[in-house]
Amino acid sequence: MKLDIKNFRAIKEQHVELAPITVVYGPNGAGKSSLLYALLTLKAVLLNSNQASSGFFNYVFASLGAFEAVVFDHQTNSEIELLLTVEKDGLILQHGVRFGDKQGVFKLSASNDSDFKFHAELPAPFPYPANQQNPFDLSYQNQDFTLTWNGITAQVQATQPNTTTQALEVANLLAASFNAPAEVLRKVNVVPLKRGFSKPFYQTQPLSSMMINEDEVATFLSQDKYLISRVSHYLEKILERDFRVNFQPGTAIFSLDATDRNTGVGTELVNEGFGVNQMVYFLAKALSRDVEWTCVEEPEIHLHPSAVRRFARALGDMVNDEGKRFLVSTHSEAFVSALLSLVAERKLRPEQVAFYMVRKEGRVAHFERQTVHENGQIEGGLKTFVEGELEDLKNFLKVGQ
Repeated sequence: MKLDIKNFRAIKEQHVELAPITVVYGPNGAGKSSLLYALLTLKAVLLNSNQASSGFFNYVFASLGAFEAVVFDHQTNSEIELLLTVEKDGLILQHGVRFGDKQGVFKLSASNDSDFKFHAELPAPFPYPANQQNPFDLSYQNQDFTLTWNGITAQVQATQPNTTTQALEVANLLAASFNAPAEVLRKVNVVPLKRGFSKPFYQTQPLSSMMINEDEVATFLSQDKYLISRVSHYLEKILERDFRVNFQPGTAIFSLDATDRNTGVGTELVNEGFGVNQMVYFLAKALSRDVEWTCVEEPEIHLHPSAVRRFARALGDMVNDEGKRFLVSTHSEAFVSALLSLVAERKLRPEQVAFYMVRKEGRVAHFERQTVHENGQIEGGLKTFVEGELEDLKNFLKVGQ
């Protein structure tokens, strides 16, 4: 999967290949979060276009402001462009949007290794209720089809009136392929920096699509006993805690509880350490059946280095066993090193991880992908971490002198 970004926050122009575990690291203010927010913005534009452009930058847990606050260098005469590329059934699909404050242009393209190529664009004002149904002609496998597209979803029908079963199958395959990028975005969710549970008891609440606040996440957990089991399984791996949801008899009131596997002592999550507390929130969202991609900033917060390493190993298990995907920004050398160790142990393949070092040159953020070898070594080393250690070492040597 690939993401192309232009004129978004500190990113002037960037092409990023996303692996099942994609990690960005670098100094504060370098632009790491912009990559996560770009994916969330594209999801908002393509799946909730019927709002003013400022709504595309409101992720519930944070609002970045109006278009002029988000466009690169506040150049309101520029346009933000976000394009997602995926592969499905031998086709390379790209779906995205180029937009300014009041209007945009939706883009859809497809190609394969032979001579098939398709490209369509659809201008639209914002708010856009996705009410345009534009037909486009295309030929595929020596058959003619009509693609009807509103900028968001596509339908494909064979052009000939007497359609064969084979033509119907190809039309359905094409429709599934053209809609694949949007389907990927439907399964993107986020674990914000402000996460965890602050109450001893909860009552069920209505759920929103992004499911950000703690009451929603608690409700979501309480309604799925199989999710509770998976959360407990990974929580035990990472922090040696068992997790339960306990309802008060005859009521809709429930508590989220954890039990120390070493001592047998149980308590509500709010009375646990925050590392345990926030980990349950993360696992509940990441392990949801409706989520494939989880964006998370600094998952190492409030975790001991040994727990950070176990967390990295749990991510590897979730990728291999659960089919999950993660986009992570971090300041933790222990987290990065633990993922590289999984590669060295052949528990992750080099192509399953992507590491990007982020630096800002002037006003522009640059994402430099660092090659990972089969032995777990990373080309160029962990530069931003090592630089700090070298500075400390120099200071220690001066003291010694």
